[in-house]
Amino acid sequence: MLSVLRHPRVLVLTGVLAAVVVALVVALAHSRTPGCSVAPPDVNLPPQLRSLGEFAQPFDTADQRTLTDAATRAATALHSDLAGAAPIGIVREAASGGAAHDALVVPLAVSSTGQRRVVGLVAFLLDCGGRAYYDDVDDLLRTDPSILPTTYPTPSAEQAAIQLGIATTPRLVYRDTPFHPLWEDPASHRTVPAGP
Repeated sequence: MLSVLRHPRVLVLTGVLAAVVVALVVALAHSRTPGCSVAPPDVNLPPQLRSLGEFAQPFDTADQRTLTDAATRAATALHSDLAGAAPIGIVREAASGGAAHDALVVPLAVSSTGQRRVVGLVAFLLDCGGRAYYDDVDDLLRTDPSILPTTYPTPSAEQAAIQLGIATTPRLVYRDTPFHPLWEDPASHRTVPAGP
């Protein structure tokens, strides 16, 4: 200890290092959303999306046009039968049960003979800062094309409230995958299915 005190440079460097550590800790504490302790979602991209380059980083949820364009590109890159499908909005789902991240789902639809049908879903998971990370695509044409929904979610919040027998608006949540959401009564936590 005495030898350290004889070298003022060592003391100065130690002080500077301590100040840098304190500054980093403070910066990290301020950059987190209060009350959020969930790590950012893991991005596990298929090769087709890795080659496009843009899907390795998060998307700004305030830029809805970029998010829906990215959803369309992801869907068509992975499923050629979804080419021509167009986004019909962005649906937010809260994490529930074992799920860790809230999700945004972009339904993709086609119109034929005057009838709109939802043919695909693209999911993004949200981090604590509200940025969206690509998660997955569900090609509904590959499951059962004869029962394609006209809206997503289905039923609507109003219809779900009637089914649940509540006067308040239910919450849209998911437990295992954003592609199988549930309408949940916030008071009783009873649910009804809200997706295909």
